[in-house]
Amino acid sequence: MTGDQGIVFDIKHFAVHDGPGIRTTVFLKGCPLRCVWCHSPESQSPRPELLFHVDSCIGCGACIEACPTFAQATGPKKIRRELCTGCGRCAEVCYAEALQLIGKKMTVDEVLREVERDRAIYKTSGGGVTLSGGEPTQQPDFTAELFRRLKEGGYHTALDTCGHADWRVLKSILTDVDLILYDIKHTDPVAHKTLTGVGNELIISNLAKIAERQSNRIVIRFPVIPGYNDSPANLSAMATLLGGMSRIEAVELLPYHNLGAPKYRSLGRPYSLKEAEPPTEEELASIRETLEAAGLRVIVEGKG
Repeated sequence: MTGDQGIVFDIKHFAVHDGPGIRTTVFLKGCPLRCVWCHSPESQSPRPELLFHVDSCIGCGACIEACPTFAQATGPKKIRRELCTGCGRCAEVCYAEALQLIGKKMTVDEVLREVERDRAIYKTSGGGVTLSGGEPTQQPDFTAELFRRLKEGGYHTALDTCGHADWRVLKSILTDVDLILYDIKHTDPVAHKTLTGVGNELIISNLAKIAERQSNRIVIRFPVIPGYNDSPANLSAMATLLGGMSRIEAVELLPYHNLGAPKYRSLGRPYSLKEAEPPTEEELASIRETLEAAGLRVIVEGKG
């Protein structure tokens, strides 16, 4: 992709959990992490890919006729994903909408036209535009150019990032970012790699560098996954790490949910957290107390 063109998999209007006010959140494909709890598995691959909603399929065979690579078939293995190029022709002819292509090429101008529809709402609510994913730094030229054009247009901008990116790339993007929503998933590098596929050294290093800057507001996002990253040791280490960074405005707790589990089936992938449960109110209150004791302001997603 060039700086003027990227792969977007969703644009959510009237978003209220991705920064201040009512916002438009633009979701970009591609992520360097493979979190075992990921609720957006369709965001991980940088390429367009197919969702197959098996319960909607009427078995008409139109997709088989339309597929140029013979990736479509009948039977249990409906999509031979090793043959699929993500061209989307099968989805175009699917009368029942059982096939859905996730991810499409968009130019900066096309995204800006979508954003412009909500300008009046931003002004009245104090909102703006958030780039999320996936991971926006995986499409650095497109992300940087889109943020530049957004700032030129007078929009409030926010970046939702996992922080796993070369510092030079991240720094160049932050020039036109007002607010950084920065994910911290675990403080221990070994546990972090087990849970996400990568260590956290680069993530922690980049956060420290961002905290030294004076131009970006910072809100930490912590996904609470009971039994995986909510141990007293990890919470204590997180309180120590974040409590020493004075420019962090808040820590937002993101309680685990399994609403993304059906997407794994639609992508032909297993979901490994079938037995995980959302944290209880008592567990969230305990985490909040630990972090607040370190002088951190703590909010819970959707509750403030």
